[in-house]
Formats: sequence, structure tokens, C-alpha cells
Amino acid sequence: MSGLHIAFFNYPAHGHVNPTLPVAAELVRRGHRVTYVVAGQFAEAVAATGADVLTYESVVPKAWNTVAIPQKVTADDIAEASVTHLTEALAPLDKVAAQLDGDRPDVMVYDAFGYATGRLLARKWRLPSVLCATTIAVSEKCNPYAEFAASMTPPDPEHPALVKHRELLRGTLDAHGLGDWSNEEFTGAAEERTLCFVAPEFQPGVETFDERTVFVGPCIGDRAHQGGWQRPDDDRPVALVALGSFGYENQAAFYRDALAALGDLPWHIVMSLGGLVTPDDLGPLPPNVETHPWVPQPAVLRHASSFVSHAGMGSTMESLSFGVPPVVVPRTGEQDVVAGRLTELGLGRAIAPDELTAEGLRAAVLGLAADEEARGRVRELSASIAARRGPALAADTVEARCAAS
Repeated sequence: MSGLHIAFFNYPAHGHVNPTLPVAAELVRRGHRVTYVVAGQFAEAVAATGADVLTYESVVPKAWNTVAIPQKVTADDIAEASVTHLTEALAPLDKVAAQLDGDRPDVMVYDAFGYATGRLLARKWRLPSVLCATTIAVSEKCNPYAEFAASMTPPDPEHPALVKHRELLRGTLDAHGLGDWSNEEFTGAAEERTLCFVAPEFQPGVETFDERTVFVGPCIGDRAHQGGWQRPDDDRPVALVALGSFGYENQAAFYRDALAALGDLPWHIVMSLGGLVTPDDLGPLPPNVETHPWVPQPAVLRHASSFVSHAGMGSTMESLSFGVPPVVVPRTGEQDVVAGRLTELGLGRAIAPDELTAEGLRAAVLGLAADEEARGRVRELSASIAARRGPALAADTVEARCAAS
């Protein structure tokens, strides 16, 4: 099958955009035309796939690593985030509707966060669609986030932000002729196909999902747009310390602990500091430690033997793909779930943020480095991920969804 017009819609965060880039590139390689709707800061990365880029004016931060995400999320945070995410997801709607109405795609592919424009136009134009999920999935019989959700205090339904959310969605649906859809039907609509960028071996309750969810696993491109990285000309083990593409509270303290834990080892240490920490925050650096605001993570992991991270889903899947068992310090409820799964499967070790010390981190890193059973399990999973050929499987799924409509 060739010659399809496929539209992608995404949320402007690296963990959401990155897994889709190899999929878009594979679809272009197969002869399809891909239109990718994304915030302007991702235009270069998307264009490198061969897709046609349709940018829009985003309302969320252009650099998430300059925003400190609180460790404790309040009801107000939840309410405000809901309307912010919806506003962002609808931001491209008018521009995309005008530009694509005379050139309608054959299928819509949209992110679980940045879904609203893609889903609305798919329903309005009666097009098949595919959802992209970048983290552990939920089925009718298995919700890995249930305990985390139960621990949170939900906002009052009449919170001003939730009222604004309801009014914005209702008005938008009505304006586009979808008045017969309730808000709940639109936001909770079941998809005929979902691409989940999580290895099936890592997904809790994977047996509870039917054929509508395809666990394509990690899809990792070369990320040439992020630059390169060269390992030193020696045989010292490489350890990467990174908290992903978001910022967190008390981030400088985390890196100081990591420096104290690892800096005097006969290893080469690479620290990706993000936008909230500078080298000056860490004090004098040993010659075996290099720091950067940002590193092309796959380029470093390809050479690494240890990884200290935050249990972000993207970072965790990248680490396992490259056969590197991670030591994780989860910072959010979602990351707690990922960290729990890592330790349950014996693929890594986890330390709670309030229990983090330099001594404890050093012991965890050295212990995992010497744990041949854990490293063997990670190597097996890495081989399985490679054999799955995630981008090709994802492209197959998109083509099949279009053929079945």
C-alpha cells in the first residue's frame, strides 16, 4: 500500500514527539505523504523525517526543562492542567481545518495528550484514526495507576478551570457540527487502534488488552537534530545522569548527590542538567565528569553501562532498548508506576526522592553494575525490542487501519 495521506497531531513535549518520528519516517520511506502538525520548536526534528510540517502557535512552555514540576500535585494543579492541555490540543484546529479541508488525509494519527484536533476532525470528516500512547496503558481490567489516582484529591467539578474546560470543549464541538457528541463521549472515545510505545513485556496486565492495542515498543530514531556525542578515547565505563526533558523541584540537590556518589569512580560521568541547574550549582567538577544542558540521550546510552534517571517512560524504554539497567529516582506518580514495574521485573533499582543520599545512590549503581542476573534480563529485553522492529510495526498498523476503513 502506498500513496496515502497521513496526518499526525502531537503534544509539544519530547517524550510525546520523539517516539513518533521514526514512525513518520518509515511511512514516508514507504511512499506515503505525511503531514505532521506540531508546535514550531519541533519543526526541524519533524522535517528531518521527510514529513510536511504544519506548525501552530503553542500555549505551553517551549522548554519544559525550565519549569519545575512539583513533587506533590494539588487539586488546583489538576484542574488548571486539564484546561491547559485542552487549550493546547485545540490550538491548531482552525489553521489545520482550513488547510486540510481541501486535502483531507486518509487517516489521522494523534497523541493521547494532543488528541483533540485530530479526533475532532476525524469525527467531522469521518476518517479512520489511530491513537498514540507513550506510557503504560490502561485496560478495562487493568489500571496500573489506580493506587496513584486514589491517593490524589480530585478538584471540585465546579472549579473555575474545569468549568472553562467543559465550556471550551462544548463550544468547539458544537461549532464543528458535533453537537450530538457529549463531552464525555468525545474525551473517552474508544479507539479502533492504539499504538503503545511500551514493550509488551513491560506492560502490566498485557494479556487484558485485545487487538485494538498494538504494543509496538520503543521507537528510537537517530535524533541527529540534537547533535552528537563522542565517548572518550579510553575504556572507562560510561554513566549517564539525566532527568529527561522536564524540570523538577530540588533538581540541583539531585545532581549534587549524583556527583558525590559517582564523581570519584574510575568511570566517565555524563550529566544532562536541564534548564534549572548550571555547573556552578555543583561546585568543582572532577576531570572525568562532563556536564551539558542537554545531551542526545540515545547517543550516550549506546555507549553507557549505567544510567541514573527519573523513571520517565521514554528514558526507561530507551535505557532498556540499549541494554542499560537503570537506577531511577521517580519524581511523579506516573514515574512511581514505571519504577515499580522496573523493580518488579528485576530490570533496575529504584530510590524514593526523600530517601536519596549519595551513599545510597552509589551503592545502587555499583550493585546494579555487578548484578549479572539483572543485566542478563535487560539484554534479553533489549533483543526482544530490536526484533519487534517498532517503527515498521507501527507503520503496518497505520496502513492496516486505513485499509480496514
